[in-house]
Amino acid sequence: MDNNRLKYLLSQYATRAATPAELEELRTFLDSEDQNAQLEWIMEEAWIQSAETTQEVFVTQSDTMLTNILASRTKKQPLIKSLYRASRAAAAVLLLVLAGAVVLLSRQFKKPSTATAQHTVVLPGSEKAILTLANGKKVELDSNMTGHIAQQGQVSLQANGGQLVYKPLAASETQVSLNTLTTPKGGQYSLVLPDGSRVWLNAASSLQYPTAFTGATRQVSLTGEAYFEIQPNAAQPFFVNTGTAAVTVLGTSFNIMAYNNENSIKTTLIDGSVRVKGPSAQQLLKPGQQSLIHENGNMEVIDHADTDLAIAWKNGLISFRSADIRTIMRQVERWYNIEVVFKGDVPARTFTGDIPRSADLSALLRLLEISKIKFKLEAQKLIVM
Repeated sequence: MDNNRLKYLLSQYATRAATPAELEELRTFLDSEDQNAQLEWIMEEAWIQSAETTQEVFVTQSDTMLTNILASRTKKQPLIKSLYRASRAAAAVLLLVLAGAVVLLSRQFKKPSTATAQHTVVLPGSEKAILTLANGKKVELDSNMTGHIAQQGQVSLQANGGQLVYKPLAASETQVSLNTLTTPKGGQYSLVLPDGSRVWLNAASSLQYPTAFTGATRQVSLTGEAYFEIQPNAAQPFFVNTGTAAVTVLGTSFNIMAYNNENSIKTTLIDGSVRVKGPSAQQLLKPGQQSLIHENGNMEVIDHADTDLAIAWKNGLISFRSADIRTIMRQVERWYNIEVVFKGDVPARTFTGDIPRSADLSALLRLLEISKIKFKLEAQKLIVM
């Protein structure tokens, strides 16, 4: 089949515009004996252009296509918000969509082989967390939990389908306790603090906070990664402590990534202003800027940061821009709750792409394998070769 014709059919399928005749033509091609080489060529082209293309075309269409294809794979509602729009390499994303369609259509239209039937499916993470109350009691939270779950002083704790909400029962609160919300690997959860500020916790993260903000400041402690939308209150500034960095906030939206196994602490400002203080320097950030506190304590500020990339996880995407395989695998470990082991010499190349966090692990690995990186799955261990 002509390559342009194949791309057209894949695009028609991805956008649900294919006619019955076009679907049959595509199904016949995928059942043919000589289709593998052509499919490999299209997917290889996708990765090559993902690293080189800068055209800004088909942005909305490619986002929608990618979502529909990979979400249908797991039959789960994608978490992508309409506010997310790729700012570059949209043509490359379109090709990655076509590559994804190749993988999924091949599996959908063909009868599973014995190897496929026995393949272990590693599902993505979900909304789950553990709440530790002031008395040490632990409460497991998930997306199905709703209603009143506990009371701390004059504050009611309520779950609302993946979100924990603190509701003050009185105008003022004198009894203040510390609570901790922790997400495991393969988990995420959101939180509404007593002052109405909202926090989204990424996988393998923890936030410690008081049940009421009664002093001159509002202070929380973070490990891992979180996105914050802070209620403005100039008389009571908000502080986020990570151990190495301290972020001072008046009212703003920002993301902090402070995982122990990453090589820097990243604070990315979306709106408002924050002051980031590290061991050797401090910086007032403007919207669109990102601070990096490196392992040696030095601070670096990026003026025009990729804010979409910084909050992609919150908007339902696994995203990487010119990232090496080890960086990508750290995301895989956290979101799919799986151990990653590297064996031998892993190719030193970078990748650019997006995939919904609702997709199972095999959808991501299949695309990475196009670049001659091999994977072997043993129980909950992923071996990269």
